[in-house]
Amino acid sequence: MTADLTARLAALTPEQRALLRARLPEARLATQQLTPGQLRLWRTRQWVAERPVDVVCQAVHLTGAPVDLDLLAERVRGFAAAHEALRTTFDGTAEDGTGVRPAVREALPPRLVRTRCAGADAAHALARELAAEPFDLANGPLLRVVLAEGATPDEAWLLVVVPNLVFDAWSFELLLDELARPADTDPPAAPPFRDVACDQRGWLASAVGRAAAAHWASEVADAPPPLPADRPRSAGTGRAGARVDFALSRTVADGILTAAQRAATTAYAGWLAVAWAALAEHGGRDDVLLGTFTAGRDRPGSTDVVGYLLNVLPVRLRDAGDGSHAARTRAAGAATRAGLAHAAYPGELITERRRVPGTHPLLDAVFVFDNLGEATREIQGARVATADLDKGTARYDLTLAVYPGPDGAQGWLEYDTELYEERTARRIVERFTALAEQAAAEATRAEPGKGGPA
Repeated sequence: MTADLTARLAALTPEQRALLRARLPEARLATQQLTPGQLRLWRTRQWVAERPVDVVCQAVHLTGAPVDLDLLAERVRGFAAAHEALRTTFDGTAEDGTGVRPAVREALPPRLVRTRCAGADAAHALARELAAEPFDLANGPLLRVVLAEGATPDEAWLLVVVPNLVFDAWSFELLLDELARPADTDPPAAPPFRDVACDQRGWLASAVGRAAAAHWASEVADAPPPLPADRPRSAGTGRAGARVDFALSRTVADGILTAAQRAATTAYAGWLAVAWAALAEHGGRDDVLLGTFTAGRDRPGSTDVVGYLLNVLPVRLRDAGDGSHAARTRAAGAATRAGLAHAAYPGELITERRRVPGTHPLLDAVFVFDNLGEATREIQGARVATADLDKGTARYDLTLAVYPGPDGAQGWLEYDTELYEERTARRIVERFTALAEQAAAEATRAEPGKGGPA
């Protein structure tokens, strides 16, 4: 009976669901609970003992024009008031998340700080300091924002610190959109996070949700072991971390894109193929199971929702063909397309005998390809440059991130310092960058008129 009712609710149109919720306000409040993603984050928080592992820590540098910080503060307050995720606290203390319930408050103003930062070092240090300060999840506020004057009148800083429990990368872009909104326009509607969470529960019980569960169970069956580490994983870790940065030229980035287009796939698949090659070398086997991030916003009405909808899904990379970058790109593209059809399924619900000690039961390594901020943006006429700051933590054993841009690609390898030595991390990065350069050269040789096949 319960499954049938859930399936019927999932089949309602958005308009029908809105009407039903309006008629049942008390039931709507009573059914709030953590999503699978939030539940994992809650458990991680207990594991790492207040270390800022799952905390957004972004520094926004505004240059080229004077910025009205009072107006920015007003916009930030309005944004927090409009989006219920930023007015949410969490009742309950159970370490496993059992019984913890989100509570949406009528008002929960953000913590706003006004100061002055002489340069990037000072701004980044202040953001890290705010991220390291423990959050009171039961009382809030959970959004911390610093508005700082820069060294010159046409420079300013916006520092954003907030736990992932109520915020993700897409939410950060929505905040920047609001700060950049022209004064003569109205803000878009702010759909409540709880509606999306409710829709997710209904979808899981539907036939489509059950098909997605079967797909992922097949995808991770007989999964390979975690990648080798310098020290045993048996006891888990506290997720202390460090990063090794890298940069690749526009020529290399263009070569990866060209190879991907030739394989009728995306730049994401091209960079994933390079990551696969580097980690396969490190692990000594071509069968690699990586985590990959999806926005989790394919449900109707979810694109304007602030909250943690980010989904971490496995991608199984096995058949490298002849080992060339072209073959790996085709295989990575095929694996990606197969997973996209089932991308709404919460990765936390995918189970397998392979259990990884730490903050995720299935995944030890993840690949991040972030092009959300690739387009240029201005706030009050000032150019916007964002930086995802290293907080000295590691969300996973290994995280390889690539950020494309107009001048090429930048990125970093984040590693758990309790598992990996710095020299190991640097060796992986050196192989990744070398393989990217080789892949770009391979793509150039294959271009018509350059000695390769037409």
